[in-house]
Amino acid sequence: MIVDYIRIGNAADDSLSTRRLKSMSVVILTVIMCMASAFFLEPERSIVYRALDVTVVVTILIGLYLLHRSRDVETVFYFFAPAFLTVQLIFMLLNGNREGDVLPFLVTPAAAVVVLGPKRSRPWFGLCFLVMLLLPIFDGALPEIDLPINQTSANPSGSLFQSPLKQPMETGEGLAMTLGVFFVYFLIFSGYRQLEAARELILVQKAQIEHEYQRSERLLENILPAPIAERLKQEPDKIIADDLLQVTILFADIVDFTPRATLMRAPELVSFLNRVFTHFDDLADRHQLEKIKTIGDAYMIAGGMPEPRPDHAAAVADMALEMLAVTKQISDEMGETLAVRIGIHTGPAVAGVIGTRKFFYDVWGDTVNTASRLESYGSPGRIQVSKETYEILSGHYTFEERGIIDIKGKGEVQAYYLTGATTRAPQ
Repeated sequence: MIVDYIRIGNAADDSLSTRRLKSMSVVILTVIMCMASAFFLEPERSIVYRALDVTVVVTILIGLYLLHRSRDVETVFYFFAPAFLTVQLIFMLLNGNREGDVLPFLVTPAAAVVVLGPKRSRPWFGLCFLVMLLLPIFDGALPEIDLPINQTSANPSGSLFQSPLKQPMETGEGLAMTLGVFFVYFLIFSGYRQLEAARELILVQKAQIEHEYQRSERLLENILPAPIAERLKQEPDKIIADDLLQVTILFADIVDFTPRATLMRAPELVSFLNRVFTHFDDLADRHQLEKIKTIGDAYMIAGGMPEPRPDHAAAVADMALEMLAVTKQISDEMGETLAVRIGIHTGPAVAGVIGTRKFFYDVWGDTVNTASRLESYGSPGRIQVSKETYEILSGHYTFEERGIIDIKGKGEVQAYYLTGATTRAPQ
């Protein structure tokens, strides 16, 4: 119950420091209210002083209510601080510097730094500084006023400003308190500015770390497929190896690249390859296929991995057809012939990550070898597919039967040329 009371101003989205500030405010206000209540119960307390005690208690209760309703400690400060300082100033004019009446003028500017920040705390410092500086002068000019309601055994005449118990603030004491206001505020102000500078530095460093983290994430995702990268982050020491029941592999090779490369300077050669492969990368992204690697002028992609998908063969076929269109477009722009050979095969494979410093996601198996051979034994500007791929796409794509070809390491293989699409292949 006490904990719930202390947390009456807390909001769900408050930071830890804000929660602490609000809880501390509740505790301080409660302590002041208890002190005012204790003063009210003193037997020799006059009606005037008790009225001021009640004012303090009512002001605090309203402040606590505002904190509970608004959840904003600044609202409470702007309400409570002027009212409380006014009451304390009246106490000091009536009673002098007794019972720590001067303390609120020392503490309020420091509290303003914490609640409002250094910049907005300056008016509060100026106010309290002037009060402490001018109070001795103003106190000496107060008139003699006697009120019956202010009579007590210690003040039989009911003197309002010249009570026998009053301890007027002398000029030297006022100067000392003025300096006290200055030094307390200066220490808190300087400390808080340093704290803010440290927080800003932490935020900058945090932003830099976040930027570097995002950069590392992008680099990792450029190297590895997103699902594989996530698995690697979750279990960095675990070997990643997957048996894939059916994938479609595509190999593409630029025809007559070696003679072309001998005629190009290094920057021209790299620029040429980058231009072609960037177009291929865009196609792979559009068809949600996985680029595996480039080897020289060879380009390899896979469908149905790392996450299985039912239309992997159709997606690879669509990309292959668009690769031919892209190379024709580049040829027209360059004013010279550019052609690619493409080979496609569908079947089981094994995929995984190799390396401990430079990670590399690759795929192995007879399916990969067959697709590579189909590309090598293909024709410029044509897409050669295996019988397995043909049977999956048949009826939804157009083909030209090439017949039986003798492939090194594979023997005789039935091959087809993919020539176009009729309707989208079934899912």
